[in-house]
Amino acid sequence: MGLRRTSPSATPSALPQRHLQGRNDLGQANILLVFGLTLALLALTLLFVRVGAANDTRSQAQTAADAAALAAASALQDRAAEELLAGEYPLPWFDEEVAKARAEEYARANGAVLTDIRASDNAMGRSGNIIRVEVRGALCQRELAEDASRAWNDVVCDGSEEEVDTVVGNASAIAIVEPPYECSRGDGRVSCGSDAIDDLDAARALIDVHLIDQEGQYRFNPTLTYSGGSVVDCSSLGQLHPTMCSVHQTLQEEFGGFYLTAGGWRYEPGSDHGQGMAIDYMMAGLGGRPTAEMHATALTVVNWVIQNAQQLGVKGLIYDHHIWNASRDPVGPWEQVRRFHQDTGNNTQDHVDHIHLAAGPGPML
Repeated sequence: MGLRRTSPSATPSALPQRHLQGRNDLGQANILLVFGLTLALLALTLLFVRVGAANDTRSQAQTAADAAALAAASALQDRAAEELLAGEYPLPWFDEEVAKARAEEYARANGAVLTDIRASDNAMGRSGNIIRVEVRGALCQRELAEDASRAWNDVVCDGSEEEVDTVVGNASAIAIVEPPYECSRGDGRVSCGSDAIDDLDAARALIDVHLIDQEGQYRFNPTLTYSGGSVVDCSSLGQLHPTMCSVHQTLQEEFGGFYLTAGGWRYEPGSDHGQGMAIDYMMAGLGGRPTAEMHATALTVVNWVIQNAQQLGVKGLIYDHHIWNASRDPVGPWEQVRRFHQDTGNNTQDHVDHIHLAAGPGPML
């Protein structure tokens, strides 16, 4: 009987058993992932809060700017309403002191500070009926009173505070005051259709004030003269040349208050206005078109001036896209002797809303 050999594999107990245990990181990774996502969500939340706060600040500043611009324009509206009630055609005229005071009041009431105000118009800077304001919205993060009688944030920063955290936003707005283009003068008085102008509120309602997107073409110039009324003395039209003043007085004697308002000398080098040798007689509201009655009056005046230009010392006329120059054009009816001047699409630049009359020595400028 031979010997039996047993294979080592047949006796598993003969060899020691090794259990290899690897590190299990799955749970730890999940914790880190959750922590990271929490931080990311917190960062996004803070970002959204900051963006939302910034948007709120900008919105508040814009509201303040809109209110300030409309308030400044209302000062012109009030003055124009008083003129209309007095029987004069209203011409809004920028008064910086009054407009600024109102703009500051309404800016502060809406959580902002007025930083700039300026006026312009589209008629050579004579009236300033378009007003632009800039504001700085500021919310002071401090308690106003030691006894906490007023809450935090209940103050507008004026720029003088030190070591105070603030939230600031800037904004601007533009408002326009539009005279009642439907109104005209007849029999020495202003009429506005069927609307009765018997109190200040009724007059104010005829003068429109609203926000717009752009400033006027010309910056307001307070040195320009643009007087109003049915009869205007030469002294209120600036530094007029004696010949121009004489023509103006003659026209008023001949035709009374044929115009709505009159503008004389203004700082305009190289033009007859700059030399006191021209007056603009408004036959319609600024930028508007004359009524049929006012246009007929304008033609009557223009024709009379042409016939009497030599003895009056008149150099020329511009009205309704056309020009007549005494030194080069014949004397005759306006429709026959006038020449085309320009058509820019702007009723003031094209002299649709007014007669430009020049008188005095030298050529027409």
